[in-house]
Amino acid sequence: MFIPYLPVACLTFVLSLLATVTLADTYKWIDDNGDTHYTQQAPHGISSTIIKAPPPPTIDPNLAQKQVDKLIQQQQSEDELRLKAKKQSKVDANNNAKQQKNCGIAQQQLQQYQDNPGRRTFDSKGNATMPTEEQRQQKIVESQKKINKYCS
Repeated sequence: MFIPYLPVACLTFVLSLLATVTLADTYKWIDDNGDTHYTQQAPHGISSTIIKAPPPPTIDPNLAQKQVDKLIQQQQSEDELRLKAKKQSKVDANNNAKQQKNCGIAQQQLQQYQDNPGRRTFDSKGNATMPTEEQRQQKIVESQKKINKYCS
């Protein structure tokens, strides 16, 4: 069971060793020729000075909290914008589908008025009536206006 995790364990071990090497003390010393050297091990028989790494710069906790709060606010506003954009794209897709449907209905109505000059219509009482040619032409013009509105 441990074998699948072996590469991860080895990598973690190697990285932890590297981290300890970077935290090691550094020694500064000058040789007989006057050259300055820096090593991680103290030289034998030569005086050297230990150079400690400076501590990380301090930061005001209030300033750090303000920066964190600002980042959180930025992320929340970006999330809100993303959510609004997603909702708007859904609304746009829905409107586009409705417009496509209305376009198809308008084209179908125009085709029916053009192909069937004797087309009957029904009034509110259910009586069939035949429109006059002027009424048919008016319906054709109305259908063309709908096509221009929905199909463009």
